[in-house]
Amino acid sequence: MRHVNWGNVSASSDGDFERLEPGPYVAKVVTMTDKPEKEYVELVYDIAEGPRAGFYSDDWGLQHPYAHHVFLSYKDKALGMLKGRLEAIQASNPGFDPFAAWDAGRLDMFAGRIFGINIQEEEYERSDGETGTRLNVCQVVPAQDVRDGKVKTRSKKTLDGKSHNAATPKAGVEDVEPVPFD
Repeated sequence: MRHVNWGNVSASSDGDFERLEPGPYVAKVVTMTDKPEKEYVELVYDIAEGPRAGFYSDDWGLQHPYAHHVFLSYKDKALGMLKGRLEAIQASNPGFDPFAAWDAGRLDMFAGRIFGINIQEEEYERSDGETGTRLNVCQVVPAQDVRDGKVKTRSKKTLDGKSHNAATPKAGVEDVEPVPFD
C-alpha cells in the first residue's frame, strides 16, 4: 500500500460531485482514437458552449474519458449511423470535410470541431446487481439545431422500458404544417 499525504486531500462523500444535466449541448471533439479490433473510433468530447463549457476539462474529466465519449462504429451494419454523425459534424463546421479526413485516416483533424449532442439519463445493471444511472449520448446533430432549440431532452431510459418522466415530443413534429402540393 502506498503512503498518502492526507494533508493534501480534500474529503468528499459518495455522490458529492457535480453532474451534467441530461439534455442538448454543443460539444467539441477532444480526441478520436481508432480501435480497429472493435471496428469503431472512440470520440471523446467536452462541452463547447454555454454555462457548462469545459465541463470535462477538470482532472476528473481528463482521467475518465469513458464518461464523455461517443463510439463511431464502422461495422457494415452501422455505416448509416456513422454517415449521419459525420454529416452533423460537417454541418457544424463549414469548410471542413469529415469524410475526406476519415478516409485519409486523419482523425487528428477532428480535434476542436463542434457538433450537437443530446445526453440522456439511462439506467443500467451494475456488477453488484443493483441499478445504476449514467449519462449517454442518444443523438448527434448539427450544432445549430441545439442552438435553435430544435433538440429536446429525452426522458430517462429505464431497464424496464418504462419512462419515469413525461415523454418529450420530437423536436418540431407537432409544429409542422402540411406542405401544400400544386
